[in-house]
Amino acid sequence: MQARHKIEKSLVNGAQTLSGKLAPSLLTSLIKNKVALLIAVLLIFCSIQPGFAAGKKPLWEYGIGTVGWYGPDYLGAEQTQTYLLPIPYFVYRGEVFRADREGLRGLLFSSDKLDINISVSAALPVDSEDNNAREGMDDLNFMVEVGPTLQYQLLQAERQQLRFELPVRAAFTLGSEFLNHQGWTTNPRFQYEQQQQEWEITTTAGLVFSDRRYHGYIYDVDQQYVRADRPFYQSSSGFTGSRFSVSIKRQFGDFYIGALLSYNNLSGSINSDSPLLKQQHYLSAGMIIAWILGRSDKKI
Repeated sequence: MQARHKIEKSLVNGAQTLSGKLAPSLLTSLIKNKVALLIAVLLIFCSIQPGFAAGKKPLWEYGIGTVGWYGPDYLGAEQTQTYLLPIPYFVYRGEVFRADREGLRGLLFSSDKLDINISVSAALPVDSEDNNAREGMDDLNFMVEVGPTLQYQLLQAERQQLRFELPVRAAFTLGSEFLNHQGWTTNPRFQYEQQQQEWEITTTAGLVFSDRRYHGYIYDVDQQYVRADRPFYQSSSGFTGSRFSVSIKRQFGDFYIGALLSYNNLSGSINSDSPLLKQQHYLSAGMIIAWILGRSDKKI
C-alpha cells in the first residue's frame, strides 16, 4: 500500500513538472480562468466515444491521467494549438446522468432503438494576439455547447453497431459575461462502432450546419477591425463544413488509453469568403492516458 501511494505521489509530481515545461502559457491561462481545465477535458471526452462492449461496468471510477490535443485555433484558422497537461479522471455511469468518455450528458428518453439525451461539447479560447488573421480583434472566449441529441440505432450485432445521431446545441461563451448566447449549431452524422479483439473503434461521418450568430462569432469582421488584408464581412446561416473522425480506445487492467483523429473539410462553407477562414482542410488529433486508482463495487 505504501509503495502504491509513493507511485501515485511521484506521478502527480511528475505531471506537474511536465505541464510546467510543456505548457506554461496554458497554465497561466488556467489560473486566469478556472473553467479552462474542465473545457479541455470535455473536448477530449466528447471526441473519444464510448464503446459498446458487453458486461457490467463499475458505477464510478476515478484516477489521474494526461491529455494531449492538437488542432486549429478555430474552424478555418491557419494556426494551431497544441496542449499536453495532466487531468483528474472521473467516470460516473448513472441511469439518468452520466459523466464518462462521451462527456457530460443526461438521458431524457430511451427505447430499443431510440435514445434522446442532453449532451455538452466545448471549444477552447483563442488569444487574437497569437493569431495572425485575428490580430487586433476581440479574443474568442471559451465556448460551451449544450442541447438534445437524438440517437437512432440502424444496426446492432454482437461486435458492431451503426446509428444515426442528430445533436442540436445552443452555444454560450464564458467571458466578461458569465453566459453569452452565440447561436445554434447541429451536426447530423452516422456513427459506426466495432470491436476488434480488445480494441474498440469508432468511425463518424457527418455535416455541420450553424446559424448566422454562431458563424458571426467566428467569422465576422466589424468595420473597426478592417485592414488592407481583412475586409468587412458579415456571416450567413447555413453549411459550416463536413467532419470525419476515427477514434480507438482500450483498457489494460487499471489503465485506459484513447486516441482520436479528425478531418474537417470546409469546402463549400457558406462563409468561405470570410477573410478569417484561411484553411479549408485540416486534421486535428487528441489522446488520453489514464490510470484508474479506484472504482465502485457496484456494477451496472
